[in-house]
Formats: sequence, C-alpha cells, structure tokens
Amino acid sequence: MRFNVFITLFITICTCAFAEDIKTHALSLTETLKYDADFKNFDYVNPDAPKGGTFRRAVIGSYDSFNPFAVKGVSFRSSWYMYDTLLTASADEPTSYYGLLAESIEYDDNFSWAVFNLRANAHWHDGAPITAEDVVFTFNKTREANPFYREYYALITKVEAISPHKVKFTFSQAEKSRELPLIAGQMTIIPKHYWAGRDLSKSTMEVPLGSGPYKVSSFEMGKNVVFERVKDYWGRDIPVNKGLYNFDKMNFEYFRDQTVAFEAFKAGHFDLTSEYSGARWEKGYTGRYFDLGLIKKEEILDKSPEGMLGIALNTSVKPLDNIDVRKALNYAFDYDWINKNIYYGQEKRHDSYFSNSELACEPVPPLEAADVIKSVKPDATEDLLKAPFYLPATDGSGNNRENLIKAVKLFEKAGYRLIKGKMTAPDGKKLSLEITTSSKVVENELLSFQKTLERIGIDFFIRFLDSAQYLEKVRNKDYMMIYVKVKQSASPGNEQRSMWGSAAADEAGSRNYARVKDPAIDKLIDMIVSAQDRRSLITYTKALDRILLEGWYFIPAGYTDRYRIAYWDKFGFPEKRPSYSVALDSWWIDNQRQKKIDARLHP
Repeated sequence: MRFNVFITLFITICTCAFAEDIKTHALSLTETLKYDADFKNFDYVNPDAPKGGTFRRAVIGSYDSFNPFAVKGVSFRSSWYMYDTLLTASADEPTSYYGLLAESIEYDDNFSWAVFNLRANAHWHDGAPITAEDVVFTFNKTREANPFYREYYALITKVEAISPHKVKFTFSQAEKSRELPLIAGQMTIIPKHYWAGRDLSKSTMEVPLGSGPYKVSSFEMGKNVVFERVKDYWGRDIPVNKGLYNFDKMNFEYFRDQTVAFEAFKAGHFDLTSEYSGARWEKGYTGRYFDLGLIKKEEILDKSPEGMLGIALNTSVKPLDNIDVRKALNYAFDYDWINKNIYYGQEKRHDSYFSNSELACEPVPPLEAADVIKSVKPDATEDLLKAPFYLPATDGSGNNRENLIKAVKLFEKAGYRLIKGKMTAPDGKKLSLEITTSSKVVENELLSFQKTLERIGIDFFIRFLDSAQYLEKVRNKDYMMIYVKVKQSASPGNEQRSMWGSAAADEAGSRNYARVKDPAIDKLIDMIVSAQDRRSLITYTKALDRILLEGWYFIPAGYTDRYRIAYWDKFGFPEKRPSYSVALDSWWIDNQRQKKIDARLHP
C-alpha cells in the first residue's frame, strides 16, 4: 500500500487549469482513475472498522538497524508503517496512486515539472509540521546516502520549496518520461530537523522519528519489533487511510528458521502466515486446530506481475561469463521434476522476466517487438527475431537424459570436456560451481539440481548464510549464483536501470544480480522510460524480455498466481477483496472470534 519503488506510472483523468498544465488528486497509467476527487474511502475497506487488539506475525531473518535507507546493515521489516509518502497506492487498480501527504498534484503535459501541494495538517510524531523543506531535504539526503536512490532519482534535476506546503520537482527533458511525477510521488519523506545532524548512510540502533500510522513502542534488537498505533496520527481520517490500520499493536518476531516459525504459528503464537512452499502448503497445514476450524487456510487470486524468480548467474564470474555455460545449466535444471515432486505441481514456471502480465513476450516476438529488437541490436539473428523461445522441459519423471546430452554439448562448445567422469576445463581444472542462499525453503530444489549436475561431472556447492551475511554478499555482488526474485510492476520504467542497466552491474546495492552489460538492453531501457503511450511501453518491454531470455541470465524457477495464507480465525475483513493485494491493513480483530480461540487454547 505504501512506498514501492518497483511500481511506475502514469497518466490520468484530471481537471485542467490551463491547456498545458494539469491539476489532479491522483496519478495513473493503465486506465482511468477509479476514484474521483471526492471519494470517501477505497472500496476494499470497512470505513467503520473497529480499532483494537494485537496482530502477531513471524519474520524470517534478523535485523541490526532502524535505518531503511542505509546501504550497510539489515534494516527491520515493515518500516513503511512509520513513514508517509507523497502518494499511496490503490490496491484494486494496477498503477493508480492517490494523495497522501500531497493533497493535490500539478504537472505540465511535457512532464518537465510537477508540483505537490502538501496537506497543511500533516505533522511528524513529535508534532512538528511536515513541510516542503522536508521533501527537499529527503531528496538530497537519500541520494547522498544510497546509490540506489541516486540512480532511481537520476532524472529529477531539481527539487525546490515554493512555499511551506508547496514543493516543485523539475525533471530532465532528455526523455520526457511520463513516470517521473509518480517517481517523485513515491518518495518516502523523512524529517529534516531529525536527520540533519545524523548520517543517513549508516545503520543505527536508534529508532528514528516518523510520521506514519504506527511507531515503534519496544524492541529486542534482532529478535522482535512492536509497533503501536499512533492515536493522534494526522492522516487517520483522510480518504486513502479510512478503514485502514485497525490494530492497536503489531508484534513482529524474528526467526532464523522457517520450519520453527511455522510450528510456532500452528501452536497459536502467531496470527497469520504466508506460504511459499508448495510441499508444506499441500501437506503441512493439518492438525487439531485446523480440524476445529480455528485456523483457516485460503488461496486468493493475485493479478500482480510476478517478475522473475530463480537462480541468478553472475556473468562477471567465470565460467558464467560464457553464454553457452549459462544455457547448459538451464538444460541441466529439471524444473518439471522439481515442480512435480517438491511443489506437488502447484507452480507455474517463470517463462518471462515479466511473468503473469501482458508485458511478457510471446514465444515468437510480435512483429513490432521484433522491429524494436532489430533497431537496438542491428546484428540480431533470425532466431532472435523469429524463432520461438522455450525453456528446456522434461516429462517430470527424473529421466532428463536428452537435456543432459544437450547440456554436455554446450559445455563442450564452451571448451570443457568430460574426462574420467569430471567436467574439465581446458587448463585441466575440474568444474565446480557454488550458490549462496539464506533460505532453507529452496534447499530441496537446490539439492535436486546438485544431484543432476553430479551426473555430468560438475561439483555444485550450496552455501547457506544467515540473513545479514547473505545481504552483505548480495549488496557487494560477491557470489557466483544466488536464488533471488526480481519483482516487477504493471508499468515498468526507471527502475529497470537498476535491474539490467550496464551502469548498475558494478554498483553496490543494485538489483542487477546477473551483472548484465548489454548496450542493446541499455537502449531498450531508455525507450521504456520515455514511452509515450501504453502500446509502445508494452512493445518495448516485450523486446527487453526477449533479449533477457536469450541471454540466459537466470535459471527460472516457479511461481503461483495465488496468495497462500493461513490465519487464526480471529479477524474481520471487508467483503470485497482488492485484486492486487491481500490488504491486511484493512483487517481488524473480531472480539467474539478472539474469545472463542482463547477459550479453546486456554480453557
């Protein structure tokens, strides 16, 4: 619902003050806005939801910092509850954002500037007003502290306070990007009077000052964080917040092990869990409390783009710099057996970097996308432009001999030979590979891959690290392979630079996990950012998708187009569910149901 740097943007229904300048209460891209300027609340909330009670949830991992902007350290989860953004998302529209700190937005039809008019009653938790100076300070300070924000805000050339409650963003005209006003609107605003004397680039154990619906009331470093609802929260009655943030307290407890956390949930120590393991979803959700109906298990359709999940291959590390090696590893990965035997056939395979969306390229690129590919890659082969692309597949029996033969041939093409049962490089060294992860959830999947690689003479080491060590490795790109997800929005834009751009390949903290460096991809990203209409955006994205697939930068895994959740039956929630979120912030504690559970657990 709140700050989301991966969702981009924009154009909208609006009220025009002049022919060139537009004033509006919200921004959107893919369709007209659902809610007009006079809307009272979102449709998927109960505006009269009761407040009270405690929501308890487990978090896997740990943390050692309360600064979500720092490059170093592991920040605590759910920090967005403490801060407000200029705009906030609607969960029943794919890319619509409505005014939160900003009461209204103005911009010109060339996207050269945007003005955000701040709500006069907005204030920090200490009572100080939120002003345009805080916005200017946030822009400058976050760019200094973290290279991600320098990249993400690269096309914002200036931010200036016009008045105490009016702030103007000026944008680069090199690309005339429609997404820039929304990029500005997604900005999480921090207090100048608190951070001016502190270093935003460093981790801290001091709980910072916020402005949002919750603040941290207590914590044990690395073990738990308790949020308390702010009773005098300035934004509690504005339309975008009506019916949300109903729990008096939220307790997040940290666990190193997913299995231990799941057992704690089943014993009643936590209220809700999301499930990512198909095996556990199929077999693990049983027992007395399920039989009594005290725990509910539910699947909710998810229309959100799924992006790409799988094994990212670091192309700056030998032998993964060789495309034939990367392709061979894809042939050796028996996804169909894994899905059938580990995930009980519940997954769909990522066959696109924009899975579960209209942005995914078809097996044969549409003519318009093929023309775009040729324009950015003049040496593109006919296979790239016209041949169907399919990931290697098997019958799921575990007998993937045909694909392993193809894998061996690809390794031979890359200069390797099978000598005495070992894949051997031209210099006589035996080939060994390593994947780094912090998740035990994918262990069986990786062990299956390990056994398959052994069949063609490759040693495959699985290196498990705790979350802090793992994040440090990922930030510095100090790995050969990692199992990771690249999330996408319904409207790609500037964030693609951090995912696939050449400049981000060597940048600490970027999401270019495969360290992709391709001038054709850089050109396509520029075209996506400056796309003037939805049709062009889709065409450019399909072209990008095709080139990424043909680069074999990932070994794709699977996804589900359902939210899989289980919860103790203590909640009330609105009858209408949104299409793009579970919208837990719209739930509330039902006291009668809570009493029923308490009577069973503590007779």
